[in-house]
Order: sequence, then C-alpha cells, then structure tokens
Amino acid sequence: MKRILLAVTNDLITDYRVHRTAITLQTMGFDVTLVGSIFRDKSELKRSYKIHRLEMFFRSGSLFRFEFNVRLFLFAIRGKYDILVANGLDTIPGIGMVALFKRKPFVYDSYNLFTESAEMIGKPLVKLFWQFVERASIRKARRVYTISESIVTFLELKHRIDVDLVRNTPENQSVRKFPPEYRLVHEGLKVLIYQGAVNRGRGLEMIINAMKYLPEAMLFIVGEGEEEEVLEKLVLRTSLYNRVIFYGRVQFEELKFLTMQADLGLSADEDICLNYRYSLPNKLFDYIHAGIPVLVSGVQEMRNLVFERQIGQIIADLSPEKLAAQIREMLSDDEMVKQWRANAAATAKEFTWCKEKNKLIEIYEEFL
Repeated sequence: MKRILLAVTNDLITDYRVHRTAITLQTMGFDVTLVGSIFRDKSELKRSYKIHRLEMFFRSGSLFRFEFNVRLFLFAIRGKYDILVANGLDTIPGIGMVALFKRKPFVYDSYNLFTESAEMIGKPLVKLFWQFVERASIRKARRVYTISESIVTFLELKHRIDVDLVRNTPENQSVRKFPPEYRLVHEGLKVLIYQGAVNRGRGLEMIINAMKYLPEAMLFIVGEGEEEEVLEKLVLRTSLYNRVIFYGRVQFEELKFLTMQADLGLSADEDICLNYRYSLPNKLFDYIHAGIPVLVSGVQEMRNLVFERQIGQIIADLSPEKLAAQIREMLSDDEMVKQWRANAAATAKEFTWCKEKNKLIEIYEEFL
C-alpha cells in the first residue's frame, strides 16, 4: 500500500477540503497521514486516517511558518512516504525539502494565491520571499491543482505549467433535520450568516454597520480570525450585541446544520488583492448546498457564478444603509426567494464533491 503524507498549516478542525481529500485518497487505497498544527484547541480529532498535529510555539506570521516547516521536515524525513502533498504554498519549504532528499514526488494543492493574498499587503520582503519559493518549487511538483478557473489561468500563464481544477465543493447534503443543540435562537428574526475567516478585507465591518438599519434581522458570524477583536468592539459601540453573534469556529460536521437555518448567506470579500478576486470560496458552495439565497460582493469568480446560476444578488452599494435596504428587499420578495432556493438546489447537484473528487482521483491514480 502506497503511503501518502498531506501537510497543511492549520489545526485541521475546520478544514473540510483537506479532510475530503484524505478520505478520497483513502478510498483509492492509499495509507494516508495528515499533518497540521495544534493551537489552543487540543481536543482529539477522530478520523479514519492517521493524524499528526505539531504543537507550535509561535501562532502566526513568519516565525510560525518557519517553525512549522522545520517541524514538518523533521517529522516527514523520518517517515517512509511514497508521495508528499503540500496543501498551500506555506507548506512547500518542508515538503519540498523532504521530496528532494528522499527523491519522492510531491503534489501541490494551491487552494489560494498565497503570494497575492491580503496578508502580503504592505510586506514587500515577505511577498518577495514567497514568490521565490513558488517560482523555485512549483515546476518541480508532479501535479498542481487549485480551486477556481481564474487561479488556474493565473498559475499557468505565470509559470508555464499545467494546472488542474478541483473546486472546493461539499458532498451532497440531503439532511434537513438537525440535532436540537445546533438550533439557532433568533426569536423570529431573519437570520443572516457569514461563515469563514474573520480577517482583513472580508467586508465584515460594512455588514455589521448595515445591521444598524436591519432591526428585523440577526447576523451570525461563524468563524474566527485576526479582525475578530476589532469587530467585537464595533458591535459593542453600536449596541448590536443582541443581534450580531460571534459564533466562533465549529467543526465542519456542525457547520452544515447552522447554515441550513439561515435566510441569507453573505460573502463580501473586498477586491483588495488577486487572491480575493480570483477565489471561489467554499462558503459560497456551502450556502448553495444549504439551499439559501446568497448576497456576494462583485469579485470575479463569485459574481460570475451568482449571475450564471441566478442564486441571489451582487452587492449593489457598499454603504451600510444601502446594503441594509438591499437585504430587506431581497428577503421580503417571497417569489424571488423561492426561485433562488430552487436554483440553489439545482446548482448543488452540479457542483458537488461527488463530481469534483473524480478529478482528484485522476490526479493521484498515476501514483498507484
């Protein structure tokens, strides 16, 4: 049985993409080990494949990534792995060095454009370093795949390589009943949901300010990130603490139950970097599979999907008052809500992991 090592810098708890990849590889007959980090949440993760989480001293930034790759290299160099997989550019230094020393093939899952991310804004030297890592490593990977057609085109033109498309879509979700402990308490108000990273450029300040003009709605922010403390203070200043709820991170098994209860899914990424512009985030597909309408910003990939599939609207005006008016108009149009939900259900049948995993299988079949 071929042994395969997948590495990702996060703590694995909410990373559904890498979990689906691991399960798919396991069903193909690989002996799978997944390596990630461990932070404050040290709860045991029960998966059908092997897990190893590196307990880190640093928690973020360049020192974290340096420490992670050193620890990853020391762990992986001792293992007898036949294939190595770098999930994200920030795992390539460790994975690439092991692949070089052991003369083993490695695969690169570019689930984002790390060198063009919001994290690189105002950090020219850091960006230059990771551009060097990408340029020096990406053509050595046996296969490269990513999440959107725009990123495929960007990487192919930049590095003159072939890149495969494996979208970040959920499995079919036919469940409509959920455990009582996952029920959102909203006192008859309309439920808006944002799921994902609470980071710079996600449009969350605008959404929270819009809630001042939406007394008939509640907003649940499901996720965490570096901007969380700033946004919590904004909620306190605007006296919205009863209607803007920071739900925190949840495991992906629970997330689908929360999303199904919402009336509207939000994604307001700002066009401040190519990563946001070209990304096709998993939260959009999660909203679609939950059967709820969406309201998204006009960044390229999301705009195209929403227009093409008629599953919601694009944010028309970035002012909080106009945004609130658009949300109110959307949710008060019962006929359109019904149509958006029907279109979401139809779209979910097409954009599903049952189809995307076949592309993943084709990528890894050669290693068997």
